[in-house]
Amino acid sequence: MFPAGLAHVRARWVTLPSGLTLRVADAGEAGQPTVLLLHGWGASLYMWRDWYAPLAAAGRRVIAVDLPGHGLSDKPDDPRVYRVEAMVAAVRELLDVDRLTSVDVVAQSMAGAIAIELATEEGSRMNRTVLVNPACFGRVRMQRLARLVSPAFADVVLPRLVARWIVARAHRTVYGDPSRITRRDEDEYWAASQFPSYARAMRRLLHEFRWARPPAGEMVERLRAVEREMLVVLGSQDSLVRDAPSYVSALRAGGAKLEVREVRNGGHAVNEERPDEVVRMVLEYLDRV
Repeated sequence: MFPAGLAHVRARWVTLPSGLTLRVADAGEAGQPTVLLLHGWGASLYMWRDWYAPLAAAGRRVIAVDLPGHGLSDKPDDPRVYRVEAMVAAVRELLDVDRLTSVDVVAQSMAGAIAIELATEEGSRMNRTVLVNPACFGRVRMQRLARLVSPAFADVVLPRLVARWIVARAHRTVYGDPSRITRRDEDEYWAASQFPSYARAMRRLLHEFRWARPPAGEMVERLRAVEREMLVVLGSQDSLVRDAPSYVSALRAGGAKLEVREVRNGGHAVNEERPDEVVRMVLEYLDRV
Protein backbone atom coordinates (compact mmCIF):
# COMPACT_ATOMS: atom_id res chain seq x y z
CA MET A 1 0.00 0.00 0.00
CA PHE A 2 1.03 3.60 -0.58
CA PRO A 3 3.66 4.91 0.06
CA ALA A 4 5.54 1.60 -0.19
CA GLY A 5 8.53 1.89 -2.52
CA LEU A 6 8.59 5.71 -2.62
CA ALA A 7 11.81 7.12 -1.18
CA HIS A 8 10.47 10.67 -0.96
CA VAL A 9 7.45 9.82 1.22
CA ARG A 10 7.94 8.51 4.76
CA ALA A 11 5.18 6.56 6.54
CA ARG A 12 4.98 6.36 10.34
CA TRP A 13 2.53 5.65 13.11
CA VAL A 14 1.84 8.23 15.80
CA THR A 15 0.20 7.30 19.11
CA LEU A 16 -1.66 10.28 20.53
CA PRO A 17 -1.99 11.12 24.24
CA SER A 18 -5.64 10.02 23.95
CA GLY A 19 -4.46 6.52 23.00
CA LEU A 20 -5.43 6.62 19.31
CA THR A 21 -2.78 5.53 16.83
CA LEU A 22 -2.82 7.29 13.46
CA ARG A 23 -0.91 6.57 10.27
CA VAL A 24 0.94 9.61 8.97
CA ALA A 25 2.97 10.08 5.79
CA ASP A 26 5.22 13.06 5.23
CA ALA A 27 7.69 14.46 2.73
CA GLY A 28 9.97 17.46 2.50
CA GLU A 29 12.45 18.86 4.98
CA ALA A 30 11.86 19.55 8.66
CA GLY A 31 11.95 23.26 9.35
CA GLN A 32 10.20 24.15 6.10
CA PRO A 33 6.67 25.64 6.23
CA THR A 34 4.28 22.74 6.88
CA VAL A 35 1.19 21.88 4.86
CA LEU A 36 -1.26 19.54 6.58
CA LEU A 37 -3.51 17.51 4.25
CA LEU A 38 -6.85 16.20 5.57
CA HIS A 39 -8.99 13.81 3.52
CA GLY A 40 -12.75 13.33 3.45
CA TRP A 41 -15.16 10.57 4.50
CA GLY A 42 -14.16 7.10 3.37
CA ALA A 43 -10.82 8.17 1.90
CA SER A 44 -7.25 8.00 3.23
CA LEU A 45 -3.93 9.75 2.85
CA TYR A 46 -3.62 7.96 -0.51
CA MET A 47 -5.91 10.74 -1.78
CA TRP A 48 -2.88 13.07 -1.62
CA ARG A 49 -0.41 10.76 -3.43
CA ASP A 50 0.27 13.29 -6.21
CA TRP A 51 0.70 16.24 -3.82
CA TYR A 52 3.86 15.22 -2.00
CA ALA A 53 6.42 15.75 -4.74
CA PRO A 54 5.27 19.18 -6.02
CA LEU A 55 4.70 20.62 -2.54
CA ALA A 56 8.06 19.36 -1.29
CA ALA A 57 9.75 20.71 -4.43
CA ALA A 58 8.16 24.09 -3.66
CA GLY A 59 9.87 24.15 -0.25
CA ARG A 60 7.11 22.74 1.94
CA ARG A 61 7.06 19.98 4.48
CA VAL A 62 4.00 17.88 3.68
CA ILE A 63 2.06 15.87 6.27
CA ALA A 64 -1.02 13.78 5.50
CA VAL A 65 -2.87 11.63 8.01
CA ASP A 66 -5.38 8.81 7.95
CA LEU A 67 -8.09 10.30 10.16
CA PRO A 68 -9.60 8.07 12.88
CA GLY A 69 -11.60 5.26 11.28
CA HIS A 70 -9.79 5.53 7.94
CA GLY A 71 -6.89 3.93 6.12
CA LEU A 72 -4.53 2.17 8.52
CA SER A 73 -5.35 4.34 11.55
CA ASP A 74 -7.27 3.04 14.56
CA LYS A 75 -10.98 2.40 14.08
CA PRO A 76 -12.48 2.32 17.58
CA ASP A 77 -16.05 1.20 18.23
CA ASP A 78 -16.69 4.18 20.52
CA PRO A 79 -19.08 6.42 18.54
CA ARG A 80 -17.80 9.53 20.32
CA VAL A 81 -14.51 9.22 18.41
CA TYR A 82 -16.33 10.16 15.19
CA ARG A 83 -17.84 13.43 16.33
CA VAL A 84 -16.44 16.69 14.96
CA GLU A 85 -15.04 17.70 18.32
CA ALA A 86 -13.16 14.42 18.73
CA MET A 87 -11.77 14.51 15.19
CA VAL A 88 -10.57 18.08 15.79
CA ALA A 89 -8.97 16.97 19.06
CA ALA A 90 -7.14 14.14 17.27
CA VAL A 91 -5.65 16.55 14.71
CA ARG A 92 -4.72 18.97 17.48
CA GLU A 93 -2.95 16.16 19.37
CA LEU A 94 -1.06 15.22 16.21
CA LEU A 95 0.18 18.80 15.92
CA ASP A 96 1.25 18.66 19.56
CA VAL A 97 3.16 15.40 19.10
CA ASP A 98 4.93 16.78 16.03
CA ARG A 99 5.54 20.10 17.85
CA LEU A 100 3.95 22.12 15.08
CA THR A 101 2.99 25.64 16.09
CA SER A 102 1.94 26.92 12.66
CA VAL A 103 0.64 25.01 9.64
CA ASP A 104 -1.21 25.62 6.42
CA VAL A 105 -4.07 23.17 5.96
CA VAL A 106 -5.79 21.74 2.89
CA ALA A 107 -9.00 19.92 3.78
CA GLN A 108 -11.35 18.04 1.49
CA SER A 109 -15.08 17.36 1.95
CA MET A 110 -15.82 16.17 5.51
CA ALA A 111 -12.49 17.52 6.72
CA GLY A 112 -13.61 21.04 5.82
CA ALA A 113 -15.58 21.15 9.07
CA ILE A 114 -12.51 20.00 10.98
CA ALA A 115 -10.33 22.67 9.37
CA ILE A 116 -12.84 25.42 10.12
CA GLU A 117 -13.01 24.37 13.78
CA LEU A 118 -9.23 24.48 13.99
CA ALA A 119 -8.97 27.80 12.15
CA THR A 120 -11.58 29.59 14.26
CA GLU A 121 -10.54 28.41 17.72
CA GLU A 122 -8.70 30.73 20.08
CA GLY A 123 -4.94 30.53 19.64
CA SER A 124 -5.33 28.74 16.32
CA ARG A 125 -2.23 27.22 14.77
CA MET A 126 -3.76 27.34 11.31
CA ASN A 127 -2.00 29.85 9.08
CA ARG A 128 -3.69 29.60 5.69
CA THR A 129 -6.69 27.38 5.01
CA VAL A 130 -7.80 25.71 1.76
CA LEU A 131 -11.19 24.02 1.59
CA VAL A 132 -11.80 21.62 -1.30
CA ASN A 133 -15.50 20.94 -1.92
CA PRO A 134 -16.22 21.26 1.82
CA ALA A 135 -19.25 19.21 2.84
CA CYS A 136 -20.20 21.84 5.42
CA PHE A 137 -20.77 24.36 2.60
CA GLY A 138 -23.29 22.20 0.75
CA ARG A 139 -26.00 19.58 1.05
CA VAL A 140 -24.65 16.05 1.05
CA ARG A 141 -26.50 13.93 -1.48
CA MET A 142 -28.30 10.88 -0.05
CA GLN A 143 -26.78 11.41 3.39
CA ARG A 144 -30.14 11.20 5.18
CA LEU A 145 -31.02 8.04 3.27
CA ALA A 146 -27.68 6.48 4.14
CA ARG A 147 -28.33 7.12 7.81
CA LEU A 148 -31.81 5.61 7.62
CA VAL A 149 -30.57 2.38 6.04
CA SER A 150 -27.62 1.96 8.43
CA PRO A 151 -28.99 1.37 11.95
CA ALA A 152 -26.73 0.05 14.68
CA PHE A 153 -27.61 -3.62 14.09
CA ALA A 154 -26.21 -3.28 10.55
CA ASP A 155 -22.71 -3.51 12.07
CA VAL A 156 -23.06 -7.29 11.89
CA VAL A 157 -23.40 -7.44 8.11
CA LEU A 158 -21.73 -4.24 6.87
CA PRO A 159 -18.16 -5.64 6.71
CA ARG A 160 -19.39 -8.38 4.35
CA LEU A 161 -20.84 -5.83 1.94
CA VAL A 162 -17.64 -3.94 1.17
CA ALA A 163 -16.79 -5.79 -2.03
CA ARG A 164 -14.16 -4.48 -4.41
CA TRP A 165 -16.71 -3.58 -7.09
CA ILE A 166 -18.79 -1.61 -4.56
CA VAL A 167 -15.75 0.39 -3.41
CA ALA A 168 -14.74 1.01 -7.04
CA ARG A 169 -18.22 2.18 -7.99
CA ALA A 170 -18.39 4.52 -4.99
CA HIS A 171 -15.02 5.96 -5.97
CA ARG A 172 -16.26 6.74 -9.47
CA THR A 173 -19.07 8.89 -8.06
CA VAL A 174 -16.59 11.44 -6.68
CA TYR A 175 -14.80 12.04 -10.02
CA GLY A 176 -16.06 14.27 -12.78
CA ASP A 177 -14.26 11.96 -15.20
CA PRO A 178 -14.23 8.40 -13.78
CA SER A 179 -11.93 7.23 -16.59
CA ARG A 180 -9.08 8.88 -14.65
CA ILE A 181 -9.36 6.20 -11.96
CA THR A 182 -6.78 3.44 -12.35
CA ARG A 183 -6.86 -0.16 -11.18
CA ARG A 184 -4.19 0.79 -8.63
CA ASP A 185 -6.53 3.45 -7.25
CA GLU A 186 -9.32 0.88 -6.89
CA ASP A 187 -6.96 -1.55 -5.16
CA GLU A 188 -5.71 1.06 -2.68
CA TYR A 189 -9.20 2.10 -1.59
CA TRP A 190 -10.45 -1.48 -1.50
CA ALA A 191 -7.50 -2.70 0.59
CA ALA A 192 -8.12 -0.10 3.31
CA SER A 193 -11.81 -1.06 3.44
CA GLN A 194 -11.18 -4.73 4.20
CA PHE A 195 -10.68 -4.30 7.92
CA PRO A 196 -14.03 -5.33 9.51
CA SER A 197 -13.87 -2.22 11.69
CA TYR A 198 -13.74 0.06 8.60
CA ALA A 199 -17.41 -0.34 7.63
CA ARG A 200 -18.48 0.13 11.25
CA ALA A 201 -16.39 3.29 11.49
CA MET A 202 -17.95 4.71 8.32
CA ARG A 203 -21.43 4.01 9.69
CA ARG A 204 -20.58 5.75 12.94
CA LEU A 205 -19.28 8.76 11.04
CA LEU A 206 -22.55 8.99 9.11
CA HIS A 207 -24.46 9.12 12.38
CA GLU A 208 -22.10 11.02 14.69
CA PHE A 209 -20.33 13.62 12.55
CA ARG A 210 -21.96 17.05 12.20
CA TRP A 211 -23.11 17.04 8.57
CA ALA A 212 -25.84 19.71 8.66
CA ARG A 213 -24.91 22.95 6.95
CA PRO A 214 -25.29 25.93 9.33
CA PRO A 215 -27.22 29.02 8.20
CA ALA A 216 -25.03 31.35 6.16
CA GLY A 217 -25.21 34.11 8.78
CA GLU A 218 -23.98 31.75 11.48
CA MET A 219 -21.08 30.57 9.33
CA VAL A 220 -20.13 34.17 8.48
CA GLU A 221 -19.92 34.99 12.19
CA ARG A 222 -17.63 32.01 12.75
CA LEU A 223 -15.38 32.84 9.82
CA ARG A 224 -14.88 36.39 11.07
CA ALA A 225 -12.51 34.89 13.64
CA VAL A 226 -10.13 34.00 10.79
CA GLU A 227 -7.72 36.79 9.90
CA ARG A 228 -6.49 35.46 6.57
CA GLU A 229 -8.63 34.94 3.52
CA MET A 230 -9.50 31.27 2.93
CA LEU A 231 -9.26 29.61 -0.46
CA VAL A 232 -12.27 27.54 -1.52
CA VAL A 233 -11.78 25.15 -4.46
CA LEU A 234 -14.96 23.78 -6.05
CA GLY A 235 -15.33 21.17 -8.75
CA SER A 236 -18.05 22.22 -11.18
CA GLN A 237 -19.23 18.59 -11.52
CA ASP A 238 -19.47 17.78 -7.81
CA SER A 239 -22.38 15.34 -7.72
CA LEU A 240 -22.05 14.51 -4.03
CA VAL A 241 -22.19 17.90 -2.29
CA ARG A 242 -24.88 20.12 -3.80
CA ASP A 243 -25.54 23.88 -3.70
CA ALA A 244 -22.08 24.83 -2.42
CA PRO A 245 -21.54 27.69 -4.96
CA SER A 246 -24.69 29.54 -3.88
CA TYR A 247 -23.81 29.07 -0.21
CA VAL A 248 -20.29 30.40 -0.78
CA SER A 249 -21.75 33.41 -2.59
CA ALA A 250 -23.99 34.10 0.41
CA LEU A 251 -20.99 33.86 2.75
CA ARG A 252 -18.98 36.31 0.65
CA ALA A 253 -21.96 38.69 0.47
CA GLY A 254 -22.11 38.53 4.27
CA GLY A 255 -18.49 39.56 4.59
CA ALA A 256 -16.63 36.24 4.87
CA LYS A 257 -13.08 36.48 3.52
CA LEU A 258 -13.18 33.75 0.89
CA GLU A 259 -11.41 33.42 -2.44
CA VAL A 260 -13.19 30.98 -4.75
CA ARG A 261 -11.63 28.98 -7.57
CA GLU A 262 -13.53 26.56 -9.76
CA VAL A 263 -12.14 23.53 -11.58
CA ARG A 264 -14.34 23.03 -14.61
CA ASN A 265 -15.62 19.47 -14.99
CA GLY A 266 -13.92 18.49 -11.74
CA GLY A 267 -15.76 16.19 -9.35
CA HIS A 268 -16.05 16.03 -5.57
CA ALA A 269 -12.52 14.64 -5.10
CA VAL A 270 -11.08 17.16 -7.53
CA ASN A 271 -7.85 17.39 -5.50
CA GLU A 272 -7.26 13.71 -6.34
CA GLU A 273 -8.76 13.75 -9.83
CA ARG A 274 -6.98 16.88 -11.08
CA PRO A 275 -3.96 17.24 -8.75
CA ASP A 276 -1.79 19.36 -11.06
CA GLU A 277 -4.41 22.09 -11.40
CA VAL A 278 -5.39 22.15 -7.76
CA VAL A 279 -1.81 22.05 -6.44
CA ARG A 280 -1.00 24.99 -8.69
CA MET A 281 -3.95 26.96 -7.27
CA VAL A 282 -2.92 26.10 -3.73
CA LEU A 283 0.73 27.07 -4.20
CA GLU A 284 -0.27 30.40 -5.76
CA TYR A 285 -2.40 31.04 -2.68
CA LEU A 286 0.26 29.90 -0.18
CA ASP A 287 3.02 31.92 -1.83
CA ARG A 288 1.26 35.22 -1.23
CA VAL A 289 2.68 37.45 1.48
